Amino acid sequence: MSSIRVWGLLLSFFFLLNHADAQVKPKSREQQKKELRKKKERQIEKQRKAEERLKKRHLDIQDKATKKRMKKAKKKSDKLNRKKKRKRY
Repeated sequence: MSSIRVWGLLLSFFFLLNHADAQVKPKSREQQKKELRKKKERQIEKQRKAEERLKKRHLDIQDKATKKRMKKAKKKSDKLNRKKKRKRY
């Protein structure tokens, strides 16, 4: 008889503990949106840094003549793009 009571108490505690875990308050919509926004910002920042590292590595691999040619092409491109921006109405 006493072993039945012990088992009954153990089972009731087990179910009460499981029931208590289910009472966790869910996050509000605003909090979820805020977390998603932060996660997206971190992802964008991480991607930007990776691109910068890749660009730097690409430049480091090039020899002196190639770097000079790339620099000249970039200046020319920037100059042409500036003129295009000015011509817009």
